[in-house]
Amino acid sequence: MKSFFRNLFAAAAVVTACAATLWSCTTEEEYDFSFTLPGHIVTELESTVVIPFTAYNITSISVTATPKGWTVEDIDLQSWTITVKAPSAYTADDSSVEENGTLRLSGFTAAGTSTIASSYLSLLNREMDLSDNYSNCYVITQMDTRYTIDVTHKGESAETISPAEVKVLWQSERELVNYSSYDADKGKFTFFVSHTDITDDKGNVTDAVTPDGNAVIAAYDAAGNIIWSWHVWITGSDIEASAITTSVGVFMDRNLGAYHNSDGSTDTDDIFKSYGLYYQWGRKDPFIRPSDYKFTNNEDHAAYSGTSLTARFSYVDAEDDDAVGTLEYAIANPMSYVLGSADNDYDWLYASHDDNLWTSGEKSIYDPCPRGWRVPDGNVFTGMDIDSAEDLSALADIRDMYGWHIVDNATGVKMFMPGAGRRSFENGKLTNVNNYGYENNPMPWVGYYWTAGTGAAKGMSQSMFFDLNTTRAVNNRYEPQKEMYRANAMQIRCVRDE
Repeated sequence: MKSFFRNLFAAAAVVTACAATLWSCTTEEEYDFSFTLPGHIVTELESTVVIPFTAYNITSISVTATPKGWTVEDIDLQSWTITVKAPSAYTADDSSVEENGTLRLSGFTAAGTSTIASSYLSLLNREMDLSDNYSNCYVITQMDTRYTIDVTHKGESAETISPAEVKVLWQSERELVNYSSYDADKGKFTFFVSHTDITDDKGNVTDAVTPDGNAVIAAYDAAGNIIWSWHVWITGSDIEASAITTSVGVFMDRNLGAYHNSDGSTDTDDIFKSYGLYYQWGRKDPFIRPSDYKFTNNEDHAAYSGTSLTARFSYVDAEDDDAVGTLEYAIANPMSYVLGSADNDYDWLYASHDDNLWTSGEKSIYDPCPRGWRVPDGNVFTGMDIDSAEDLSALADIRDMYGWHIVDNATGVKMFMPGAGRRSFENGKLTNVNNYGYENNPMPWVGYYWTAGTGAAKGMSQSMFFDLNTTRAVNNRYEPQKEMYRANAMQIRCVRDE
């Protein structure tokens, strides 16, 4: 159990130690107050746990915070232990109960100095072990659950690693991925996903749902270098049950990293939730969404570290450093967007090109889709087209959808594809307009979707592209195999790996 919580509370222990050190430096008073183990799990209702702590020069202790439903039954200043009793019900049966939370104690010295010690408490209700289904991407759909993933395999291959440390690199919301720990002996990483409260107009909680979000978990070697990373995709609905069957394959109903499919809705929140993450061709690691559905000020959505500090993506130029434009650099720097240049045919790989990073017909080690899915073949969209009714309808009726339904010509099955734009190969900026020099002013809405198909020209690969011309419907465009520079980052619609 010690290894389970070691990483989780390392930062808290440092803060407490520093506070004590600073006091002793200024007053020459020495003391220590901390929990021996930074967290405890109980698996049965009303079970009791005895938690040891360390106290030096602490003369009295008071409880300042406990998770709701937990009871402190005893504090023994002789053995330096605190006895805590778990709740009598789970949150699902009693909304006032907190299954996971922090026990906080205040300790006081003889001189009246106060200091804090904290320990995490968890009443383990639901858990899900995904470690046998190792992949570059794990889909999370169940709230209030502790998840376990494998962190020893590169993608779905037999190639393995032995990380010295594993932690959350970035997450799209603070405390999205909570209470994480790494078991080096088993090669497994565990984390907790809570829930999002639904409230009415008066602020009363009426329901709870799985939170929407994305995160990347990184593995490090002993020198602190990232050696692999995994995408955690949290979406409240089942991507398997909502899959769309066409004549050329079974597609997800949403983009990779999206929370649902807006399916033609004009509600701006629906539209924004249907935008997925952005991928440079051949890279397994995602780049963050825009701050809103309109790409206002071209700002990235906020990202946070595992300790809820601001995490920032960087945009680097391979022309300035040959080491940047390599596969090794991309693996070690999953938050670095590698810009293209004319010298490397606008590929993020600088000295050469690699057509096998993503492959048609077979899933590669760098494929970013979850197990059972892969990046689609290069020709998969050739038998589809924009829904003719939308293509010819009055613009006012469709442009607020920010996307199109495309139709499988063989079966008539439709899929809605959001016009989520791309990140530019030149500077990494988000763009949702087509500005390739046409007579009319550039207008949204455009969609770019990578396939595994490679282009005829060096440094280019195939994508599905559409352009909603908001001036004249007759100028709408659909290209199922548009070649794009690989340093662009674009959306992906995964297809079932059959």
